[in-house]
Amino acid sequence: MGTMDVSTKIFSVQDVAGLLCMPQVLVDLIEACLGGDDTQLLADIILRDAALSAKIILAASKTSSKPLDPLEPVSSAIQKLGTPMLTGIALQAAQQIVRHNFTPQELSFQHELWFSSQLSSLVARCLAPSVNYPHVEEAQLSGLLLNLGIHALFAREGSNYVDLSVNSWSSVTQCRLEEANYKINHLQIADMLIEPWRLDSFLVDAIRFLHAEVTQIEQSGILLKIARLVQQFCLDSQNLTVETETLAGRLFDFSKSEIDYLFDWVSGLYPPFGSFLDDSERLQREMAAALGRLTELSFVLADQEAARARLGAVKNPEELVGIARNLYLENSSATDAIFFLLDQKNHQLTGIQAEGQPRLIGELKISMKDESSLVSAALIKGAPTDSFQPMQQLTVTDHLLLRLCGGGGMSCHPFHVEGRALGVVVLGVNSVEDSGRLQSLQIKMFKQVVGAAMARMLVSAEKNLNDGTHLLRRVSHEVSSPLTTIGNYAGVLNQLLEDNSDRQLTESIKNEVQRIDDIINYYLDQQEIPAFPEHRINLNRLVRDTVDILNDVEFKPRQIILKFDLQSQLNEMAANPVLVKQVLVNLLKNAAEAAGEGGAVQIVTRDGYSADRGKHVEIIIQDNGPGIDPELQEKLFQPVVSSKGANHAGVGLTIVKGMVDDLGGWISCHSSATSGTSFNLQLPCADVR
Repeated sequence: MGTMDVSTKIFSVQDVAGLLCMPQVLVDLIEACLGGDDTQLLADIILRDAALSAKIILAASKTSSKPLDPLEPVSSAIQKLGTPMLTGIALQAAQQIVRHNFTPQELSFQHELWFSSQLSSLVARCLAPSVNYPHVEEAQLSGLLLNLGIHALFAREGSNYVDLSVNSWSSVTQCRLEEANYKINHLQIADMLIEPWRLDSFLVDAIRFLHAEVTQIEQSGILLKIARLVQQFCLDSQNLTVETETLAGRLFDFSKSEIDYLFDWVSGLYPPFGSFLDDSERLQREMAAALGRLTELSFVLADQEAARARLGAVKNPEELVGIARNLYLENSSATDAIFFLLDQKNHQLTGIQAEGQPRLIGELKISMKDESSLVSAALIKGAPTDSFQPMQQLTVTDHLLLRLCGGGGMSCHPFHVEGRALGVVVLGVNSVEDSGRLQSLQIKMFKQVVGAAMARMLVSAEKNLNDGTHLLRRVSHEVSSPLTTIGNYAGVLNQLLEDNSDRQLTESIKNEVQRIDDIINYYLDQQEIPAFPEHRINLNRLVRDTVDILNDVEFKPRQIILKFDLQSQLNEMAANPVLVKQVLVNLLKNAAEAAGEGGAVQIVTRDGYSADRGKHVEIIIQDNGPGIDPELQEKLFQPVVSSKGANHAGVGLTIVKGMVDDLGGWISCHSSATSGTSFNLQLPCADVR
């Protein structure tokens, strides 16, 4: 048989495209990609195949301007590429392996090569923590790629390479055999394929110097030692040899019991197909089954692209759930699909009515604090729930959904994208068997595609919100100066005019200017409130902090007496402290102006309860001012109404009412000429976790 004179330049990153991936690994990867975006799961699958790891790391290093994380190369490659591109790489590799015609001899060698790669990876993964090397993925990848050059030579030479009686693992003998026939060895080829990845790691050195003298390896980095022991281990994977024991003791001071433990640990993790590598008929059957499954998955991927195209142009939640509902109904036995989107600001799931569904769906709201509902429980747990569990206690909302779904039961499936909770779909089903069928790969794929569409819509909405905030800032900046000028002019006119009726006109101008400024500032503050603003609040402390802020500018100059009646051991609240403080600031400033020189302001806090409002905390701010005209009290929370009489502008109570509504609370006013004015603020006591 003639040999081929191959220049070292013939092997480059382009040869990575020709590497053959194990079909079962591709099946697992595609199914995982269709089912979600769990980076750890995807990395565990990819690290079972040297060819697949090389393809994915190369793609990520070429498409990203920033180097990969050298300590977690595969995980960082997954994050940079994203699930759709991973799926594309896997599909290309699947097409390549499906079209490849193996001879029985080639098929046997290829399986031995896949087994050797997985074995090396497993040994490295177990060895790293045993020698206190913290970067397990880096070590595992170094073990996986020890025979990457053998993969490349076999992919190019096929039977010609196998006929040289080569092995599927690295050895000095193997290198010499390759050099004699190709003037290059598999370690040099691996060096050429890995170097362009730009990894800040000794990984490529661990492979390049795999067969250096042990005395030199002893003085090298720990990754080189790990690679060398892995290689020795794989020379005889069925037996713990004296050579392996000696090398483990020399490189890592392993005792006999420690190396025995490592061998037993790794042996328990061997890939199952390693037990029938000598059975050519079974290898062919297993290969045929895996290739058949890859063909099936190609149709599922086609459905995925079609679903993604249908959802690609949605503009609002109603349109999204309409299309998503059709996808579920067309591809499952579900009687209906009801969608809930997470309202993060109010910490609740809100029903979204699709065309053709009852209007009642739009009225359904499920608090995320109520974990007893199947719907909220699914989102909190991140896993499907259904109504068929023994002793399952359904909430009233669950029963309503059962009726709306029109089935004998229901199954709730959450949407999470990159760890972010987005919503839930409630699918009506008639039996436990129907619920089980909703765990199919195709349904999981639709969940991923719909979740991705939800995430895109959310990002678009957040962008619009940011754009609105920017516009509001510009408006605030542009009108601030002229509003201040108008207010100053009104103040000057007030001093120049002698007629009281004319002075009332200038006061009205100042009131209007102040109201415009208050409205702009309130809505600007609203844009800046965190999207999920729930925090523990010590209300009494918040009250005192707010009074301290206002003391020097509102109370001391007027010599106002402050009285506190703060209940100790108040129920804790869950609310936005910024918004609560702003309400207190506005009410206290109003009270100070209404009380006037030498007046008094009392602040009361106490727990409360009512049948319609449940547990709440009550804040009362009372002044001893002249009170509010009875005719004005009915319109108190409407624009342009002052709570402090004709001579005071005050802060617009419309804005205060808006803030209280945003907090889910209630506000009322009680006023008389003899007792002054008190504002009663009630804020709900949500469960604090």
